[in-house]
Amino acid sequence: MALLIAALTCGVSAQAGGNKVLIIQDERPQMDVLAKFLEEKGKLSVTIADQQSFDKKLSPYKAVVVFIHKDLHEQTERVIIDYTQASGRLVCLHHSISSKKAENKFYFDFLGVQLNKGPMEEGGYAYKASSWTFVNLNSKHYITNHKIDWNDEVTYTCSDQPGVEKLYPCTRFKEDSEVFVNHRFTDGRDKTVLCGLIYTNKATGKTYMQDRAGWIKSQGKGTIVYLMPGHCVSDYQNERIAQMVLNAVTWE
Repeated sequence: MALLIAALTCGVSAQAGGNKVLIIQDERPQMDVLAKFLEEKGKLSVTIADQQSFDKKLSPYKAVVVFIHKDLHEQTERVIIDYTQASGRLVCLHHSISSKKAENKFYFDFLGVQLNKGPMEEGGYAYKASSWTFVNLNSKHYITNHKIDWNDEVTYTCSDQPGVEKLYPCTRFKEDSEVFVNHRFTDGRDKTVLCGLIYTNKATGKTYMQDRAGWIKSQGKGTIVYLMPGHCVSDYQNERIAQMVLNAVTWE
C-alpha cells in the first residue's frame, strides 16, 4: 500500500510543529463550531477550506482534520495520504468514513476499513439519524481523558473480544445526531480502539454495541485518528467531543 502511494505522489517533508491546523470540509456549520473551540481552548491557528481551495502543501500543519460528506476528490485523497505517511497527523471525523469514500482507490485500504453492502441486520453498513451513546473504552488514553469530565456511565460489552458487561464512561447524543453501524476493520489488531457506540433500532428493538466509534492507527511515519460524532452542530457543542478532537491534534 505504502509503495503504491509513494509511486503516485511526490514526497512531503516530515510534519512540522507549531500550532497550525487545517480543516478540509464540505459542511461548514459544524466546523465553525469546532474551529472556534480549537482556537479558544487549544490556542491553535485554524484554517477552514474546501477541497478546491485548500493548500496542497500540508507539511507546515500540526494536524489536518477531514470532514467530507460527499465525494473525496482523488487529489485530496493522494495529498492527505502522502501527508500522513510522511509523519502527519490526520484526524478523520464522522462521515469521513462513508459509502461515498468506498469509490476511492486507496482511501479505505489506507484507513484499514470496509463497508459491506446488504441489510444492517446481516452486517451491512448503515447510517441512522438517531439518538445514540458514545462510550469511552480507553479512559486512560490522553485523547479520551485529558481535560474531559465524563459525568455519565453506561453498561457495555466490548464487541471485539470475549468480554464481560461493565460500566464505562459515556456521553449521549439526541435524535438530531447520526450513528454509523457495521464499520469493519481490515487490518486485524493494528488499531488502538478508543470508543464504542450503542445504538438501538427502534423498529426491531435490536441494540448494537460496536467498538468502532473512535480509534487510532499508525500509517507510515504518521497517525490517523477517527472519531465518529459530528453529524450536527450540537455534536461539537458537546465539549467532551470538541475536547477529544483537540486532544487528537495535540496528543504526542
